[in-house]
Amino acid sequence: METATKRRTRGTIVGITGGIACGKTTVSDLLTEKGAIPINADEIGHQLLKADSPVIDELTDAFGGDILEASGDVSRKKLGAIVFQDKTARERLNGILHPLIIQRSRGRARQLVREDPTCVVLLDAPLLIEAGAYETVDLIVVVTASPETQLRRTLERSIAQGRPLTETEVQARIDAQMPLTEKVKYADVVIENEGTLEDLRRQVDELWQRIQEHKV
Repeated sequence: METATKRRTRGTIVGITGGIACGKTTVSDLLTEKGAIPINADEIGHQLLKADSPVIDELTDAFGGDILEASGDVSRKKLGAIVFQDKTARERLNGILHPLIIQRSRGRARQLVREDPTCVVLLDAPLLIEAGAYETVDLIVVVTASPETQLRRTLERSIAQGRPLTETEVQARIDAQMPLTEKVKYADVVIENEGTLEDLRRQVDELWQRIQEHKV
């Protein structure tokens, strides 16, 4: 743990994680409204599935050319159908993507906090703990929801995005993640996202105050 004196020489990095459809992005959005700078690990991962990705050949070697769309991008739906049903395949995918995701997100976060000692950087990463990236953040926030809420929200989101999933497919995605009961053991702050947006805002307000106290 760094001393308060050292922390004042750079900004604060806040790691936000949780399970699928728990509301990590909403929490990040609310903190961004307060002036925090977001870095979304999922978005970095999505960029690594594009046709110009430096790991596109590794992905097709590992999972076959059928995972590609006509554009040359990796189909997230096709890839998901493979890795969420097969732990070995999922671990192989993580081994290809996560080193680059961590490198890029950490690098960007460290650059920002060095440049502005007053800034708050959000590292929004579903696998923050599993990938070991939590060791480089100043505050770990875990956003939680019940399994029933995760299932319902994920189904609704998949329909809204035009990529509808079945309950079986959604449950496979939930089961593929570290249990929330394990993630909260690493948390400095736990946000329970089961209520209204106003309830979530209240918890984010309290979190923001905690972050400000951490900076001094």
